[in-house]
Parts: sequence; structure tokens; C-alpha cells
Amino acid sequence: MTNRVTVSVPATTANLGPGFDAFGLALEMRSTYVVEALSPKEKWNVHFEGMGADVLNEKGFKFVSEVMEYYERAESVHLPPLRIDVHTGIPLTRGLGSSASAIVGLLSCFELLMNDEFDTGKVLKYAIGIEGHPDNVTASLIGGFTIAASDRSDVAYMKVVPQNLKVIVTVPSSFLSTKKARACLPDTYSRRDAVFNISRASMLSACIFSGNYDLLSFALHDRLHERYREKLVTGFREVSRAADHAGAYGSFLSGAGPSIAALADPAKAEKVGKAMQKAMIELDAQAETLVLGISAQGVILQTDDEKA
Repeated sequence: MTNRVTVSVPATTANLGPGFDAFGLALEMRSTYVVEALSPKEKWNVHFEGMGADVLNEKGFKFVSEVMEYYERAESVHLPPLRIDVHTGIPLTRGLGSSASAIVGLLSCFELLMNDEFDTGKVLKYAIGIEGHPDNVTASLIGGFTIAASDRSDVAYMKVVPQNLKVIVTVPSSFLSTKKARACLPDTYSRRDAVFNISRASMLSACIFSGNYDLLSFALHDRLHERYREKLVTGFREVSRAADHAGAYGSFLSGAGPSIAALADPAKAEKVGKAMQKAMIELDAQAETLVLGISAQGVILQTDDEKA
């Protein structure tokens, strides 16, 4: 058994408008997990640093315990005492896949520690079992743009790494829990809205996989979740409008929110970011706007043996 592993995991944006619970995109923003097996007499401990470390050092122990217990049940194993050091580079509860990256990061560490070969499919299945939906965890594990579908027994996904595309994200200072953002969604949808999203999601997939972004402005629209969640998100319409006017291909709610994302040609990305940030300032709302690349890689794995 390997004694020490390091795993780096990207942030993600999910849904991208119409791809509710299916589309994910890995971003060049990462958290790192270092896990070391201790002697049987030692007690396992967890330490966080970086974004949200004050909250995580108070409440993160329970989350880590739940992921660990899930892995032990699924694998019928007992993990040794562990020292877990986490550097969080992803804002918490902002719609950038912080919980998905944590699930993927921890499961990947446990898998590396306990097995000679890393089983990507198994880790993905476990991650979906914990998270409940495949969009963020798939992109976090696999990288690039992913389309994922799952049921109780099977998981399927496709991946492409988009070229000549930047993701601009306005990250508000306010939190929004996924639970609250899901609670405002209806239980049923009209056939009209279902057909609307099927057509837009299909068009979005074709745009991303072909590299032809001309129709992204048409494809990034949604009727299943954004209209219900926008009341929970400060400046959604204003920031989206500003992005569009500045030359973005289109904009969307990042995951469950409250972050707002846009896709743009790299040459226009800085202009789009400034326009989005200005829109928030005009609303007297605190936020940070980031211009991010797309991460071609998902998890990056390293063991002590590889370091040597």
C-alpha cells in the first residue's frame, strides 16, 4: 500500500445553461489534497488552508468523514488512520464545484492509497453516489467539457477539450447552497420547456464538440432552472447582459449559482470580464470577476513512489 499521495482537482462550472445535471466544464483553478497513512496507534486528522479554511476547519471534518465512510462501505475495507491536508483554491458554495472537487479529491486519494491501479470508472460511480448528479464530478475527475449520464448501475460520459475559448466568471461574495437552489425548482415541466432545452442542449453539444461557436449565443439558453434560480442571484440579468454586449458568445448561471459565467473568444475575454465586474459595481454588489482557461486534465495524481 502507498503511504502518501497527492491529488490536484479542478474547479468546474456545470449546466452551461440547458445541460441541467449533465454538462460540466473543468476550469484552471484547483484544490490540492495530500493524504498520508499513519501508524495504527495514531489518530486521523484533517487540516484545511486557503479559501474558506476558517469554515472548513470548523465544519469540514464531518464532510470528510462521510466521504471516507462511503468509500469504506463500497470497498468493504477499513482505511488506516490518515493525515489529510487540503489547500482549497476553489471558492465555497459559489457554483464552482467546490463540493464535487472535494468528493473527487478525497475518493481519488483513498483509491490511490488502497489499490495498485487507479480505477477512474469506479471513482466516478462513487462520486456520483455521494453527490447525487454527474455534471460537476465528471468534469472534475475527467477534465475538459463533459456530458454525463447515469442511473443506479451505469455511468456514461463523453469528453472534449474546447479550443480558443475562455470562461469568465463573476463570483459574488455571498453564498448560495445547492440545497436551497434546488428547492426552488418545480417538480414538473411543460412539454414546450422540455423541447426547448433538448434543442438548446443538443446545439450546445454540437458547438463545443465541433469547435464552431457561432451559435453559442442561441444554444446557451435554458428553461429548466435559471428562471427559477435568478431570484436568488444578485445581478444575474444585468451581468449577463453586460457580458453579451461586451462580445461574449453567451452567459449562464454557473452551476446552482450565485456565480455567473460567460464564454468568450480569448481576445475578448478581458473586455467581457471588465463589463461583468462593472455591472456588479453598479448594483453596489461585492464580487470578483475571473478570466479562466479550460483545464484539459481532471485529477492529477501523484504518489511517493512517483516523486522518488
